[in-house]
Amino acid sequence: MNSFTWKNKDSYLDYGIVINKLPPISKAEREVEEIPVPGRDGDLTVDYAAHKPITFAIGCTLLDFDNIDTVKAWLDGFGDVAFSWVPNKIYKAKLINRIDIEQAADNFGEFPLIFKAQPHGYSAANDLITLTTSPANVINMTMAISKPIIKVYGTGSIVLTINSRAILLTNVVGYVTIDSDVVDAYKDTASMNNYMTGEFPYLVAGTNNIAWTGTVSKIEITPNWRYL
Repeated sequence: MNSFTWKNKDSYLDYGIVINKLPPISKAEREVEEIPVPGRDGDLTVDYAAHKPITFAIGCTLLDFDNIDTVKAWLDGFGDVAFSWVPNKIYKAKLINRIDIEQAADNFGEFPLIFKAQPHGYSAANDLITLTTSPANVINMTMAISKPIIKVYGTGSIVLTINSRAILLTNVVGYVTIDSDVVDAYKDTASMNNYMTGEFPYLVAGTNNIAWTGTVSKIEITPNWRYL
């Protein structure tokens, strides 16, 4: 039975919602701009190396109309959504359509849902990777780059190198977190951006070489594997 999970609730198991129409399998559109140039054949294409949001439009049947108030309260806002027909992936999404549940025969309710999601599906397998020796390799089995959260435990000045891209960390006391997903460096609630030099790291598809110099006891990586 097809279903979706939204705000830690399963549409079928928790609310008796049956999916009667699945969305097409699609890939997010690349973010490009086409600029006409006088005297030039065709357009000048500017590639922003990013992708547009993706939508999932599904048809639903509510098996018990007595659940309508609970269902309407549940289907709201922002959150993580997972679809049974897209295994092992989680999307960061929001519901963008008005919820109009049309009462049908036998106390059923019919209604559409449209989720607008970030272009990448995130792997449900996001286990922490711990490194204690340098250099080390981390394998990205997906076909997309990931934007990890890296927690560096150590003291003083540290140079972290990922695939020849170096990051200098200074004044480290205990640990510092480099969060490429939100583009921020911090320790607990304190900003550490002024003590970081270099670009926020990413993990390419395939093998990633990770090394460091300085006083480091370990590095913890939340990889945030993702798919297009």
